[in-house]
This record gives sequence, structure tokens and C-alpha cells, in this order.
Amino acid sequence: MSRLSERAFAEMVEAGCPACGGQKLNLRSYVDGLVPLMEGEPVGPVKWVYKGEMFVDGLYEITCGACQHLVFTDDRCPRCHAEGGLARGLTTTNAYAVPERCSRCEHIEVRYIAFVPMRVKYEGKRADRAQTSVELHDPGFHGYRVDCKDCGKIAERADACPICESPAPIRARFS
Repeated sequence: MSRLSERAFAEMVEAGCPACGGQKLNLRSYVDGLVPLMEGEPVGPVKWVYKGEMFVDGLYEITCGACQHLVFTDDRCPRCHAEGGLARGLTTTNAYAVPERCSRCEHIEVRYIAFVPMRVKYEGKRADRAQTSVELHDPGFHGYRVDCKDCGKIAERADACPICESPAPIRARFS
């Protein structure tokens, strides 16, 4: 669980900026994204595959869109909550192998699921679409699972935290 409960998050965004009273907030979170691959190369943009509670769980920064006041910050890893893990995650590259094909059926198309930092502009009850500037081989993109269209889930990382590399086991996560 994030340092913010879902209720605390809802209250915070409803209240807006405590410095200027602005209602436009910039939210940053680490969430699950799926990248379709063919022979190990991306063939489409990140598709967001997270649920609302996962957004709050991965939340690491809220700033005011008007005055840039820092409303909330958490420097722990958004996945395992290791102290200082956020900085490691945002500045390191992916340690989970990007497959060229399914290890079971040899199909060349797989879905690669990763934790990806994203940002959302929020105003009142309305949020813009999630955006990221991070791609497959960029720092901050951290894979943890591979799915095959034919076989289903074929591999998932369990040896360490995908974001900050803290040793396993890591805390349970919403399903």
C-alpha cells in the first residue's frame, strides 16, 4: 500500500493545492503497462493495464499545475517500498530480458508487461489520459512478465523487485 490510502488520495485531490487553492494537479505514478513485441521489438505503444488501486499504490508525486507546489512525494520504491528505491528505478535500465519469441511455442509475438512511470493531469473529477516519455530500452522502464497470445503467462520475475532491484521476496500486490 502506498503512503496514501485510496481515501486519503481522494481527499487530497478533492482539496486541491494547499498553497494556492488550485484544482489542477499533476500526478506521477508507476503503473503496469503492456508492450506488444514481435521478435523482441515493440510493435505498438504502451497499453495501460492497471486498475485504480494500482495507480494509487504506485503514486510517488503530486504537484500543483498552477503554482508547482509539491503536494505529495514518496521516495520509496513504488513496488516494494524500499527506501530510496524510486530514484534507483527512474535512473536505471530494465534488468528483465526482452524475449524474441515465446519460450514454449516459439511464437514471435509476445506481450511484455512492465512497470512504467506515467503522468496524469487531474482537475476535479476529470483526469487526462495517462502519458509516459519512457520506452522499452529507456531508464525507468522495468519489465516483470511475459505473456504469449497462444500460451498465456509464460514467465514472471520473482527474484528481485523489478523497479529497484531490492532482493525478493517483495510485498504482496493487488491482483
